[in-house]
Amino acid sequence: MPKKLKLILINCSILLIGVLLIELIFGGWFNSSNQLSNLGIIRDAKFEFDVSHLYDTENPTITYSRDQYGLRGISSFDQPEKINILTVGGSTTDQRYIDDSKTWQEVLEKEYRDHGEEMYISNAGVDGQSTYGHIKSTEIWFPKIENLQPEIIIFYVGINDFYSVSSDSEYDTIKELESRGLKSHIKDKSVLYNVYRKLRGIQKAKKFEVGHHKVDFSKVSYTTEEVLSEKLLELYDEANLIAFKARIKKLYEYARNIEAIPLFVTQPTYNYRIRNGKVYGVQGLKYLEDTYAYNGIGYLRLLNKLNEAMKEVSAPELVIDLTNDEDWQAVDFYDYYHMTPIGAEKLGKKIHQKLSQIEFMK
Repeated sequence: MPKKLKLILINCSILLIGVLLIELIFGGWFNSSNQLSNLGIIRDAKFEFDVSHLYDTENPTITYSRDQYGLRGISSFDQPEKINILTVGGSTTDQRYIDDSKTWQEVLEKEYRDHGEEMYISNAGVDGQSTYGHIKSTEIWFPKIENLQPEIIIFYVGINDFYSVSSDSEYDTIKELESRGLKSHIKDKSVLYNVYRKLRGIQKAKKFEVGHHKVDFSKVSYTTEEVLSEKLLELYDEANLIAFKARIKKLYEYARNIEAIPLFVTQPTYNYRIRNGKVYGVQGLKYLEDTYAYNGIGYLRLLNKLNEAMKEVSAPELVIDLTNDEDWQAVDFYDYYHMTPIGAEKLGKKIHQKLSQIEFMK
């Protein structure tokens, strides 16, 4: 055997052994704790963050805590058996840069308490998760939490599913959702795949400006003219909505199977604002698939397609629409998607008000 070929084979063997060792040590093949970490579940941790670069506040240092089960919530900390309402979503549910005492879940819990009802509300939000990740949570995370039996599950979803239109939705296919095959098994447990997935998520967050950063809305121009590619509308109907409905159905069925009421709350953003029935959208153009243009008004139109899909799959009475409320203000957001403590307080109070109006929730 030529020396050069032998050297290549030796190097490849060393690389393969290294990959296998990394997978065995850090993957979820034999350690369920690693599997949860790969899904982005933070457990038994307490952090302090300086948020002065995100929004104005008298107390710039906030506390972010997760209990031993990976849940966030003061009154039910380390006590999953107490939880009445479990909230599931991405970064807008997680609220990484909002203090433990000021999340919209804490506001919602206080609203119940102020109205004479004791409800324990827990936060199972995971930064960056879409509905596909939420399904993984129902399959891998929640069953590991002993005595978790919420009466209600609030799914606060939509934003992180907005960008899956074609190639980006490959991992969200209906076929994969319906089949727990080898490919899905490997993706669930592989640390290297999950590193790749997280890096891809960071890249997408930067590209679409969904990562945490401060936006000076006084410098943002809004328009009443819609920009939305016809081809993008077509792709949305053919690729994103079909897969999104399948995922919503999975979440709905999970809640019903554990005898919880599934409620879906649609998400507001500050890519647009609605005043007296008129929509003003961010004027600057963005592109999906680097090709199909949309502005803030186009964004709202597509987001409402996802919202309508939720109503179609579950039931209109199980969907609380906050996307189209007219009283969202710039002070409620520190970027286009994430809320300040002021916005979180408004959100928690809105959800309580909407819940109190649902007949079967009274």
